[in-house]
Amino acid sequence: MGSIMVTVVLVGIVILAIIVYVGILAYQQRIRRQVTALADKKASLVAIPLADEVKLVSQLSLTGQSLTQFEELQNDYADITQDRFKRIDAQLAQLKNDSRGLNLIQLRRDLAKDTLLVSQTDELVQTVQTKLAALQEVDKQHRQAVRDLEQKYQDLRKTLLAKNFAFGPSIDGLEERLGQLEDNFDTFTQLTQTGDHERASDVLGQLKADTASLEDLIKAIPPLYKDLTAVYPDQISELKSGYEQLSNEAYHFGDADIPGLIQKVADQVNGNLAALADLRPDDAKVINQRIADQIDHLYDLMQTEIDAKKPVDENLDNVARFIAHAQNQNQSLMAELDRLKQNYTLDHQELETARELSEQLRNIDGIYQRDVQNLTGQAATYSIVLAHQQQQEKDLKQIEEQQAKVLKSVAGLADEERQARETLRQFDFKLHSLRRQVENLNLPGVPQNYLDYFFVVRNEVEQLATDMDQPQIDMEQITKQLLIIQTDLDSLSERTDDLLDSAELSEELMQYANRYQASHEDLAKASQEAKKLFDEDHEYAKALETIATELDKVEPGSYKRLEDAYYQRKGREKPKHDDESQK
Repeated sequence: MGSIMVTVVLVGIVILAIIVYVGILAYQQRIRRQVTALADKKASLVAIPLADEVKLVSQLSLTGQSLTQFEELQNDYADITQDRFKRIDAQLAQLKNDSRGLNLIQLRRDLAKDTLLVSQTDELVQTVQTKLAALQEVDKQHRQAVRDLEQKYQDLRKTLLAKNFAFGPSIDGLEERLGQLEDNFDTFTQLTQTGDHERASDVLGQLKADTASLEDLIKAIPPLYKDLTAVYPDQISELKSGYEQLSNEAYHFGDADIPGLIQKVADQVNGNLAALADLRPDDAKVINQRIADQIDHLYDLMQTEIDAKKPVDENLDNVARFIAHAQNQNQSLMAELDRLKQNYTLDHQELETARELSEQLRNIDGIYQRDVQNLTGQAATYSIVLAHQQQQEKDLKQIEEQQAKVLKSVAGLADEERQARETLRQFDFKLHSLRRQVENLNLPGVPQNYLDYFFVVRNEVEQLATDMDQPQIDMEQITKQLLIIQTDLDSLSERTDDLLDSAELSEELMQYANRYQASHEDLAKASQEAKKLFDEDHEYAKALETIATELDKVEPGSYKRLEDAYYQRKGREKPKHDDESQK
């Protein structure tokens, strides 16, 4: 048993040793593959033609910062070719040789160190190559810029010489700017030719900005100068001659000082030439627009008066007729109001309104007459007169509308009076009719509350008759009284119907109840009480309620049957308020 265990342990050790050995062999093989890859990477770096690029840049005759930068790149190139490449080769050879050994930890560290060296060398090669290419490109760009700018300045010089008349007082400043640019260009050319591209770049940036500024000036100034020396002066001359002609034709312009305004524009034109001389086209453009607006305004002032003359002449007769018609209308209105005032009270300031309209017409006519005098004396400003005419037509239309409104408000007073008198006659007839109805029943008496209400309505009718017999009638107050009396009279009519219905029905029910008095003591007492209410107290509604209540106890439904028969004989429906009062 012991020998078997020993055998098993020995077999396990052998197997483990085999596994470890195989792992070491695999790791060594992996290291060799990575060494080969690093060697290939180094070979690709060697293949980059850095030497040719260094030689090309060295032929550029660089100076200044550019030369310093190139020298730094040369040092980097020397470090790459004379140091780094050799160290990489030596370390890779050593790593390849060490890969046969068993010191795996040291092998891993050396591999990481060689990998970092190759990576850093690759970055340095790329940087050197990029910067060498940049030096070649900037040299190329600067030499092309020299050619381009030289041609551009020649063209600008030709433009200033060939079209100096288009720049006016700006020409000296423009030529001075161009001279400064050419001086700066010479500096740029010299820096480019000597290879000092760092300083040349700074000069080129400013040179481009100044050149663009000069080109903008050369483009902007001619149209502004043309306006100031050709367009505006011609328009000013036209305005002067136009004003002179219009003045000779008796045109006036109100408070506007046309000659003064024209001179102000002319002064601004002359003053704006100084802005061009100072090479300030933006300021000159603003002032030019202001000048153009003022010239347009002057043209508008003159054209307004020209356009106003014809309608002013055409409107004169129409406005005169309109004023005369409105004045006649107002006189007629005043006369009518004076006539109506004798018989009626005018409650809505009709007379005051008519007087105010008369004052307005007087003011309108006064303005019109002054305008006519000014036109006759050739002292009128047509636009002002036209504005007066337009306002006068508007005011006259409003006045006529107010006149019509006032006339309409009083036109029906006589008809209203006739209608009111007819209504008063009907009220009086109705009162007598209601009184006869009550008297015809020969009742023992009439309730005091009914009599009080009857006399209230009668007094209202009498007061209405008195008010309508006055020398001056207030129809608005009369109308209010008519409405009140109509309401009160309707109420009195309802009360009269209630009184008559209660009296007649109570008599019928007391007669009908006689058949039950001997057999029903309560009904007999109710009959006696109802008779007292009827004969002595004249409380007919209470008498009806007293007898009806007891009769319905003896003969249910009898009251309803007798009541329906009563209203059927009368030929009318039972009033709803009666139903409510019986509930």
